[in-house]
Amino acid sequence: MFGQKNKEISSSISTTSRSSDSSQIKTLISEGCRFEGNLFSPSNTRIDGYVTGNLTGENGLIIGDKGSIVGDISAIEAVIYGTVRGNIKAHKLEIKGTGKILGDVVVDHIIMEYGSHFNGNLKMNEPKEDLSKAAFDLPEEKKE
Repeated sequence: MFGQKNKEISSSISTTSRSSDSSQIKTLISEGCRFEGNLFSPSNTRIDGYVTGNLTGENGLIIGDKGSIVGDISAIEAVIYGTVRGNIKAHKLEIKGTGKILGDVVVDHIIMEYGSHFNGNLKMNEPKEDLSKAAFDLPEEKKE
């Protein structure tokens, strides 16, 4: 009697959380798929297949464990579980423990987990000068 209600509630919660996760990713290239050409996506994108070409994303980009990219990536945020052979330009880059990058990276923020591989050049963008603080940094007056 009581056990059945608990099972119904827990199954509806898990279904709801799964559907909200899948609604965040609008573009998916699944495992086993091959895509050749340049791809532009205005929404969150997950790549679990093989892509040859440049990827541009206005939001997040996830390269899954089985995902492999041969080309350049430009995105606001990129999370790499798989392999990228090309250059990456992003605001935030996360390279997970299974991730491999062979190419140059230009980012504002980077997170690399233990076990990740990165072979290339890294350029961190200069932080923007805080104008409110700069206004009070007056040159010192010279005393004679």
